[in-house]
Amino acid sequence: MSKKWTLVQTAVGLLLIAVTIFSWPVIQKLMAEALPIRYVQVEGAFQYIKKQDIQEKINPLVQLGYLSVDLQQVQQAMMSLPWAEKVQVQRIWPDKLKLRIYEQKPVMRWRAASLINKQAEIFTPKNIDRFQVLPLLYVPIEQRQPLMQVMEGLSLSLLDHGLSLTEFRVNDRQSWLLATESGMVVQLGRFEPLQKFTLLMQSLMVLGSELVEKIAYVDMRYPNGYSVRWRGNEEIDWKKQLAKEQEK
Repeated sequence: MSKKWTLVQTAVGLLLIAVTIFSWPVIQKLMAEALPIRYVQVEGAFQYIKKQDIQEKINPLVQLGYLSVDLQQVQQAMMSLPWAEKVQVQRIWPDKLKLRIYEQKPVMRWRAASLINKQAEIFTPKNIDRFQVLPLLYVPIEQRQPLMQVMEGLSLSLLDHGLSLTEFRVNDRQSWLLATESGMVVQLGRFEPLQKFTLLMQSLMVLGSELVEKIAYVDMRYPNGYSVRWRGNEEIDWKKQLAKEQEK
């Protein structure tokens, strides 16, 4: 008798599970109708995220209603927006969903088609043409954070000489290259690049702004000095330049 009763209990249990599984869509629909999400509150200061993009992501998800909506799924959907850096999602009884979206703030361009924020996080919007004014960082990805800090230091030093750093590259062989807004390109090389950069800054101070503006290319990879190519292969009258310095 007990064995028969156990079989009956098992059958009833399986029946209930089957009924629940097949009727779950109906239950969800009833719950959504009973407790719908009527309002979605979005907070954040947006310069690049569009209201339409948020609506397209959120509308299908809130149809499940207040109790059934998956907050993690909503967060993931919002984070799929290229300009979203951080998203917080909260239910507010009885019919509201609150989103707090933090927008990315690019500080540099990253390689060919991406941007990078101050935390060294890379993101890729559809079009970065408007950000061509930002300096370019092109370094090994695993070194991007420390080299971002190096780039900031290099930039400040160059500004002291009236030069704006527009590009910083470090290749896989750890060779450094800089470019400025004036068009000057500097090869610092692999060996002691920071010391080579310090030497460059000292040289720029001696040359003065008039000559610095004429520099097209500097190769600092020599062990005991460096070479300079002037714009238009101009030949500098060093006697005249020395006379100018003596008159100061």
